[in-house]
Amino acid sequence: MGKTKRNLIYQTLYQMLTLVLPFVTAPYISRVLGTENTGIYSYTYTTVNYFMLAALLGIETYGTRTISRVRNDQNALNKAFSSLFYCHICVAGLCLVVYMIYVLCFSGAYRVYALIQALYILAELLNINWFFFGIEEFKITVTRNLVIKLLTIASIFLFVKDKGDLIVYITIMALGTFISQSFVWIFLRKYVKFVKASCSEIFQHLKPMSVLFVSVIATSIYRMVSKTMLGAMGELSSLGCFEYADKIIRMPLSIITAIGLVMLSKTSNMYVKNNKGAVSLVSKSMEAVLIFASAIAFGLCGIANNFAVLFFGAEYAYTGQLIEAMSISLIFMSWNNVLRTQYLMPKCKDKEYVIAVWAGAMVNIVSNLIFIRLWGATGAALTTSISYFVVSLVQSHYVKAELPVFQYLKRSAIPFAAGAVMLVCVKLVGHMLKCSWVTLCIQVLTGAIVYAVLVLIYLKKSDSFLYAGLVQPFLKKRKPSK
Repeated sequence: MGKTKRNLIYQTLYQMLTLVLPFVTAPYISRVLGTENTGIYSYTYTTVNYFMLAALLGIETYGTRTISRVRNDQNALNKAFSSLFYCHICVAGLCLVVYMIYVLCFSGAYRVYALIQALYILAELLNINWFFFGIEEFKITVTRNLVIKLLTIASIFLFVKDKGDLIVYITIMALGTFISQSFVWIFLRKYVKFVKASCSEIFQHLKPMSVLFVSVIATSIYRMVSKTMLGAMGELSSLGCFEYADKIIRMPLSIITAIGLVMLSKTSNMYVKNNKGAVSLVSKSMEAVLIFASAIAFGLCGIANNFAVLFFGAEYAYTGQLIEAMSISLIFMSWNNVLRTQYLMPKCKDKEYVIAVWAGAMVNIVSNLIFIRLWGATGAALTTSISYFVVSLVQSHYVKAELPVFQYLKRSAIPFAAGAVMLVCVKLVGHMLKCSWVTLCIQVLTGAIVYAVLVLIYLKKSDSFLYAGLVQPFLKKRKPSK
């Protein structure tokens, strides 16, 4: 197996594991804690998340890109890592101090919860995932995550028993993240060592990191502002439903994110070497990603109402409506991810990327102010989809001279149509049968068959690389030997 494919598998596992904990524990936690406690957790976590983002200051993308460019030169690697980490420590330490001031002076009734959440900032202070991503050693982070996540899941089921255990739940989640980030340091000395770095070498990273941080903040606005507004308005039950809808929508996105992170390192290296195959690689990635995203987006929309009631409980029926409203955003997020991680970031077009995400952020803030007052959490869900659509438009505008954007749209029309047909079929099954796990399984099976048949016909007729590279080899293996 090639290194890129192997890393893609590792990174997919890594991203899925970061979201699998909420998915595995959600049916239990949603019933044990209830919508209001879920809303309190979401509100306090969203607040600390602002400081976590500031602590990282764009180092995940910038650090990965910087390390990937010097990974073949050990001296340069030592120097780059050391100066980056020293800079990161200064920024993250300052953020921790500011957060503690916030907790002591402004957190009010949620002070105890907010204080425990400080563990997340300590975890980000120790975060060096970007280094291992840059040298394309994904196995270490995946192994680390798997062990810690399993221990976290076990702890939740053992110690969180009723609504009075919200503090216990927050502690388990935050402590698990802190231990996870600490564990990876055991392996660091094998790949790099700390060296001295001057102040100028350390703080030279601040400007490019800050540019990327601006885009990270803007991207995070799409999730965090909606939750902050709902919490500030006292809509804790609606926020609890919105929290789980957001988690469900973002679970499949972990696979797209995994592809993007692996390809960011690979395409950055290819662009440095002026390898013209990078553009072809982007086209192939876009086709594969949109086929996957269309299946998940239309599929989730089809099963949302039954899934929400069965998975989270009747108290969370509203979550199904929110998933329906947000599902289309998966396609826009996937489109944006490919253009960002496989073209804009590797080509150092940070300015264009920042403009795109801030355009979406401004639309998000204005739309939330209007729609949340009108429709509550439903307005926040609609705003999410609108914001990512705006980012898609702006990013496409900036890359259309170098990438065949209209060809991407043309090739995505059939998967979109197949998804729409699947949606109708899945909804019909849901209307004809009563809400049950059996019905949900029939819906999923029906949707999978309909979409797979339509897409396979399209791939064969269009002579897609996916058919030649994945389907044909599989069919050949299935043929009986003579």
